[in-house]
Amino acid sequence: MTDVSSRGAITQFRSEWAFLSNFHKAPLTWDGQKYPTSEHAFNAGKTTEPDLRAWIAAADSPREAKRRGHQVRLRDGWDDVIRYQVMREVLRVKFAPIPGRVTALLSTGEAELIEGNTWHDLHWGKCTCARHKGQGDNYLGRFLMELRAELADR
Repeated sequence: MTDVSSRGAITQFRSEWAFLSNFHKAPLTWDGQKYPTSEHAFNAGKTTEPDLRAWIAAADSPREAKRRGHQVRLRDGWDDVIRYQVMREVLRVKFAPIPGRVTALLSTGEAELIEGNTWHDLHWGKCTCARHKGQGDNYLGRFLMELRAELADR
């Protein structure tokens, strides 16, 4: 992997940085259920119903898991607090138990991690389309940087 400390930012989770994406195939177990990607796990976290979580886990792609996640009734408090707790938990289990994943995340150095996108996600990333011009809260990038700092301190 390329040393990014001099670049200052990773602005897309593609190519050598694809492992940062929730769509990247990185099997994990969260809350007692196995998931093929963190996108599957995050969307399953929208409900507490085991059958619905299993249904989301069984989706054949992260895109399908996301679609299924849009079909469930959201847990109380999801938009206010729980979605952030779930995302942090899912990212911890995605990276923490597997040394190669930890090494990969730490290899991003001090680079700012930005979930750059063109699909207008202004919450989890920053949209680079002509209309939004890099606007967004970038919570996914922020949580990844937070986790990277925690892992670096161990």
